[in-house]
Amino acid sequence: MSIIIGKSFGQTPEKAELVKVNGIEMYYEVYGEGEPLLLLHGWTQSSVFWSKYIPTYAQYFKVYTIDLRGHGRTSPVTRDFTIEKSSQDILSLLDYLHLKKVNAIGLSYGGLVLLQLTRLHSERIKAMILIGISQNYDGGENNNVDDSFSYENLPSSYIEELKQIHHRGETQIRAMFDQNLNYKINLSDEEVKVINSRALIVQGDRDEILGIDPAISLYRNLPNSELWIVPNTGHIAITDSNLEVFLTRSLQFFDAKGKIENQLPTKNKHR
Repeated sequence: MSIIIGKSFGQTPEKAELVKVNGIEMYYEVYGEGEPLLLLHGWTQSSVFWSKYIPTYAQYFKVYTIDLRGHGRTSPVTRDFTIEKSSQDILSLLDYLHLKKVNAIGLSYGGLVLLQLTRLHSERIKAMILIGISQNYDGGENNNVDDSFSYENLPSSYIEELKQIHHRGETQIRAMFDQNLNYKINLSDEEVKVINSRALIVQGDRDEILGIDPAISLYRNLPNSELWIVPNTGHIAITDSNLEVFLTRSLQFFDAKGKIENQLPTKNKHR
């Protein structure tokens, strides 16, 4: 079976639901058939981010796109927010959906949530792709360097864009920019080394937030991992000119039994 990138596939979800899990309302959509694949977006994004990826993934997987805590149609973040709470949201959703084991992709915030979830319940994650993350990160550190990341300093055009994908109004958007949120993850090397799930770590070589050192450390600590440093790329390393090669590379990674032909040129492989 060959990889087909962007084959026409209906963008209307087969199922869309807002459910109560872990004390919040969480929104998800379902596309395609096959093994389950979760797609977890970054901070200030929503499940809409994955719209260009769904047509490909839905040919091979039953795809679940999720609005994470605070985003999209899901409940806003509150002052008691933590990455671990957000990971428990996903666990509760998996239980609600009766999904015992899944594949998953997490981008930035979504990757932190996925790593935290896998540390606590690695038996639920068959394989995962982690994009632009660190096992030790404090989002508050950015505020000390640059205070422009606040609601008051956002361009009005950007606020209007956010309103298009976040459906609970200005209060929801303001909450995402609360600089007092506990946006932290702090996993020791020992905690990471016991994670058995297969992992592909994807990092832009010009990541303006993390650099590349956290990805290298994570690769060294995760016992069953691969590392892909994407050249000439920033924090969101899977969009624009990298989108198609990421789709191909990710499908190959998830295809442990070799059902998908190897079509990625050797020059694009970085481990």
